[in-house]
Order: sequence, then C-alpha cells, then structure tokens
Amino acid sequence: MIDSQIFTCIKNANSHIYRFPWRNFTHLLKDRAEHQPDKPALIFCDCDTDARTVITYSEFERLTAALAGLMHREYGIRCGDCVSLALPNCAEIPLLTLALFRLGATSVPLDIAKDVPERKRYKLQNAGARLLVVLPEHAEIQRRALPDIQIATTEQLFTADGYDAVDIEPEWSGDPEGEQHTSIVLYTSGTTGHPKGARITRQSLTSNADGIIRWLGFDARERLNLVLPLHHINSTTFSITSLMVEGSLVLNSRYSVSAFWRIISRERATSASIVPTIMADLLARADDFEREGYDISSLKKIMIGSAPVQPNIACQFVDRFGVRLVQGYGSTEVSLRVTGVPPDLPDDQYRDVLEQNAIGVELANNNIRVDGGRYEGDVGEILVRGPVVANGYLNQPKDTAEVFCNGWFRSGDMGYFRDLYNHRFYFMHGRKKEIIIKGGVNISPIAVENALLDACPELDAVYVIGLRHDRWGEDVCAAAIFRSGIDRSEAAQDILRRGQSGQIPDLSTYEAPSRIIPITPEDRPLTSTGKVQRSALQEIIQNQIDDT
Repeated sequence: MIDSQIFTCIKNANSHIYRFPWRNFTHLLKDRAEHQPDKPALIFCDCDTDARTVITYSEFERLTAALAGLMHREYGIRCGDCVSLALPNCAEIPLLTLALFRLGATSVPLDIAKDVPERKRYKLQNAGARLLVVLPEHAEIQRRALPDIQIATTEQLFTADGYDAVDIEPEWSGDPEGEQHTSIVLYTSGTTGHPKGARITRQSLTSNADGIIRWLGFDARERLNLVLPLHHINSTTFSITSLMVEGSLVLNSRYSVSAFWRIISRERATSASIVPTIMADLLARADDFEREGYDISSLKKIMIGSAPVQPNIACQFVDRFGVRLVQGYGSTEVSLRVTGVPPDLPDDQYRDVLEQNAIGVELANNNIRVDGGRYEGDVGEILVRGPVVANGYLNQPKDTAEVFCNGWFRSGDMGYFRDLYNHRFYFMHGRKKEIIIKGGVNISPIAVENALLDACPELDAVYVIGLRHDRWGEDVCAAAIFRSGIDRSEAAQDILRRGQSGQIPDLSTYEAPSRIIPITPEDRPLTSTGKVQRSALQEIIQNQIDDT
C-alpha cells in the first residue's frame, strides 16, 4: 500500500489554489456519461491491423464501474492499494486506470519493452503491488517468474459486466489531504541504479491537465491523437485532459511512422503529441506523406517536448507539413508540462520563437524560477513549484529530499529567460549533469548541436557529449547521423576542420567538437518514448575509444 506520509516541503509547494471542478474522478465519469452518453470518449486504433474500437462516454462509465466492482470483490483491491499494469498501449489501460481511481487505488504502469525481469520485480516490490494485470498470452510466464504476485489477465477482468459498481473513492476535491493521495506511480528511466517512482497525486495530475487545457485552448471539440506509451507521463496526463474537456481521445497501439498521418486523417484529429525523434522520422518520410495525399486539414497543432528540440528540423517540419509545432517543457515529477509556447502567436512571432527554440512561457498552476538567474540570459537551474509537483519518490526519502526541497522541485535542467512579445519565454541550456565542463568552462551540448545543424546540411541529426580528456578534463565530441549518399568520413573531417578554424557561425573554436563519430539511427540508445539517452550514448562511445 502507498504510505500516507506527505512530505512537508512538497505540501508547501502545493499551496497554490487549484480545485478540481468535480467531487472526484467518479463524479467526472458519471457527469460525462449523463451529458454526452453517445459521444466517443476513446477511439483505439491498432496500427498493425487497422482495427478500430470506439468506446462512448456511457460505455466508459459502465465499464470502469464494473471493473472496479470485479477488482474489489474478486481481488480485494481497495483504497490505497497499488495495481501494476504490464500492458502495451490498448483500450484496457485507460479503463483500468479510471476503475482504480474509482476505488481510491493507485495505478502503477510498467514498461513492457524495457522492464527486464529484475527491474519489473523491483518496481512491483517497491510499490507493494497487490495485483499485476497482463495480457492472456503473457500470464503463464509471469506467474512462473513472479510466484508471490497475484496476477490477472485482461480477459479475466473484462468479463466484468456482471459486477455491480463499487464506488468507494472519497470525495477529495477541496480536501488538502485527499488531494495528495497518489493516483499513479510512474517510474523515471534512470541510467544508473534503480528507477525512481514519482508519486503523481490527484492534485498534481488534474492541475497539470488544467494548465494544459488553458494553454492549448482545448474544449469538447478536441480529438487528441496519442502515439506515445501509456506508461509515460505524456500520454497519461493528456488522457486526463481529454476527459476533463469532454473531448475524444484517439489512442494508437504504438507509434508507427507509416500509420501516423493515416490515422490523423481518418479520425479527423485536431491535435497530436510527439517527441523530437518522431518529428525527425516524419520529416524523413515526407515524400510518402505527399504521395499518399492525406487530408490533415483538421489538425491544428502538434505538441512536442520531453527531449531537446532541434530548431532547424522543427522549422523544416512546419514548412513541409503546414502544421504548427507547439513546444512545451516539463517532466514526470511535475506531472508533464509547466511551460509552453502560446499556440496563437502571430506568424512572425511564432516563427521567431521557433527559430530561437523557446520552451515557452509559464503555464497555469505553477511557478518557474531560474536559480541564480536574475537577468535575461543568466543561466541557472530551472526550479518549479505549485500543485503540479509530484509528492516525491515512492519509498526513496533521500532522493526525494535532494530534488524536492524548500517548496521547489529542482529539475536538473539548466535554462534562462528572455522577455519577448510581452511574455517571459524560457529556454533550455542543457541538463545539469550533461553540461560539458572543458577546462572549467561550461559548454551547452544543445547550443553546439544547434550551431552544427544550422551550418551543416549534410547532417540529419547530431548528439554532443563530453569525453574524458587528460588536459581539459572533458572535451567536446559529436555523434553524427549523416544524410544518405554522404561520404561520412570525408564529411566528418570537413566539419572538424570548419569548427576548429572558426568557420561555423555561433560556435567558437573552443566549443567546436574535437571528435566527430559517425553513427546510424540504430546506434542510438533510446527510451521507450524515443528519447535519446545521452548518458548511455556517452558511455558507449567512451568505451569504444578506451578499447582502441
């Protein structure tokens, strides 16, 4: 069970006033079913078979009520219990998640692609999971691997129509302690040691969703297309925004570059959410898009974030597809987005902030501070406070105390602000732990990457990392993906020469790479959401160099 401790520092951070407009999630679902019973709440699209499943708001309410009844009566799930979901993207996950909310229980989604048995076992033990839900074809192997865990299959649970509703979720809206109950535990993808389970509370989840709704102007007409996995904060919070505005959520079984535009066109999606690697994939396949002639006139914006965005590629994307990319910034620990580029900026202003790679302005229900950044351009760590902040890490008080302190969440991201167009825009400078320190001088990997991409059209993508150096401590290295047909060795030497002779604009010779390592897209270590793991890439390349 989730312990009831509420860290004082986090409680102080949540002192901003935000009140969920419904008494609880159960009230929200019943309200939607009463007022829009026949409207699609969820449209599930299988990218491989092209099958399509539609669940209306009345069906969504009925199914979650029956699921809650079955899990309570047959498996003993009640308030405060944790239930782990080891499932791919499927319609069952939103239904199970809201059914757990109706019980006052906690959802713990797992990453079935990346969770090796040892990591899965750690997460289940860390959360004290009372039940693990799996696909029928995975049940036997999971029962052998985890004999001490109660396991149910989706097939067993979705015979739940015969069970009466068991709505034991307390009416928590407006109750400070009830609002701090952990709704979801999402494990962050650490590169060393055990992953950390961020405690996403009722308040942090719904207040962030409210900030997103205000930022993007979502309403009941929204048809939001999601391709990222549901064990990630992106799809988790965006799913709640759709319910809160009475929109229709279009959930993809996975990200598929070939199905992306087809599903948006068929479902008349109005928005979508992606990460930068998907942006690059779609741009590389732009000829396929034009050949198919997909009608995407319904699509008003595509939200992008969760990893550094390369502005020259973003500008190419907008020019090629005619849809605005709207960048936002945040993390699991702040329940998704805390800054965002205003989507309704005039064209010239939008283009300017896109080219400058702004991560946006402060959103509702949180405050941003650049630690030590009193003036425009001063670089410091980005801090966040407000009701969007998670309630620390589950059963990890030391890690919690290090980053949730004095009312602020310390993001580990370095950034700065500039005042533009009557807004305070924020910009990323790099991860605190990824900043390259060469001879005592801080070098931003993002700034070097942007300069290289702007000046070197032969590059498809580039990832700048620091490598050990006897004299400087660290030196600058670029792992480069070159366009097809390019002589990689010759191109790498040319970029090295230009950089070291000061011929690359906005890049000093001190910041220019001393090594360029050609790689392929398949060489990149990726998270399940497509984010490049820079520290893992750095380790791989450093080991290769050490072995030569």
